Amino acid sequence: MKLQLKDVPGSLLRALEPVSIHGGNIISVIHSRGERELVSVQMSFEIKDQAALDLIKGDLKKQNIRVSEILLEGKRYYSKKTLSFILIGHVIDTDIRDTVDRLNEIGLVSDMDVVMPSPEKKSSVMMNVDVDDKRTEELNRLINEICREKNFLLISSLEG
Repeated sequence: MKLQLKDVPGSLLRALEPVSIHGGNIISVIHSRGERELVSVQMSFEIKDQAALDLIKGDLKKQNIRVSEILLEGKRYYSKKTLSFILIGHVIDTDIRDTVDRLNEIGLVSDMDVVMPSPEKKSSVMMNVDVDDKRTEELNRLINEICREKNFLLISSLEG
């Protein structure tokens, strides 16, 4: 399992707890602290069944820990990527909560920065959205639909 953790004290321990709580046996943990604010962690563990894996994933999601990939017996079981978007327009005035809620139906808005010079001027919002690899196209269609509806200029990141 590959994770992305915020570089704050205790975050690695919090990421390991769900495995232990749900009966997993941790085999190895490799983490790499770089100069970024996120720490990449790769952990290997044994679990008894799919239900335990689902519980572990659920607990990690509740803690806002990004799971970027899960390999099961050497094969990719789950893969997630983070897409970045910049929305320019009256983003706040056109119900930003609605925009985030709609995006969260497909992915998870994991980070958001807002620049709003004044209430009458256009704002810009940069969003990072975590999405399952298989739902990337669906997310792109939705963000384009939202931007058409709300008259936003959309700047999308290039996918790697």
